[in-house]
Amino acid sequence: MIVFEEQLGRLIEVLPPITDAKDNEFSVNYNWGTANVLADYLTLNQKRSFPLIWLEDGEDSHNAYGGTVTRNARIVILNETQAPSEFNPYQYQYDFSLILQPIADNLLIALQNSGISNYKIDSLKTQRITKYSMREVDKTLVYICNAIIIKAEITFNNFSSCLSEIKFNN
Repeated sequence: MIVFEEQLGRLIEVLPPITDAKDNEFSVNYNWGTANVLADYLTLNQKRSFPLIWLEDGEDSHNAYGGTVTRNARIVILNETQAPSEFNPYQYQYDFSLILQPIADNLLIALQNSGISNYKIDSLKTQRITKYSMREVDKTLVYICNAIIIKAEITFNNFSSCLSEIKFNN
């Protein structure tokens, strides 16, 4: 049986690193679970967690004969804002344009060109959220993130154990 979380993780491992406005380079982190688990992950994780692709738990449809697994997936791409008091134009210029949108674009490229996956193009929905807050602890926000949420019907197959060569946007 194909495990959706593992296959998405394989694709995220090959995503190129992201460079921020200060020319710092970061690998994309990945994990999955409920929204509550996401809040715990961000609160308890001591190492830098951003940028982060978070797959929310969901129900899978398996086709044992065709060797596929399909999910109406909800993927949250997060980056902690370095200037939470700034308004949307700043958030879009520094977080969305430089970090979040390139990750989203590259993830969609990987899903379509990996040879092990695809997404139903007419099912793709995205949402951009500035100051996507994670959790209040003693009336203080622990993280303020900007986020792009991707919703799509994604299918992984086991026709090949190797990923095809993927050409990403730079």
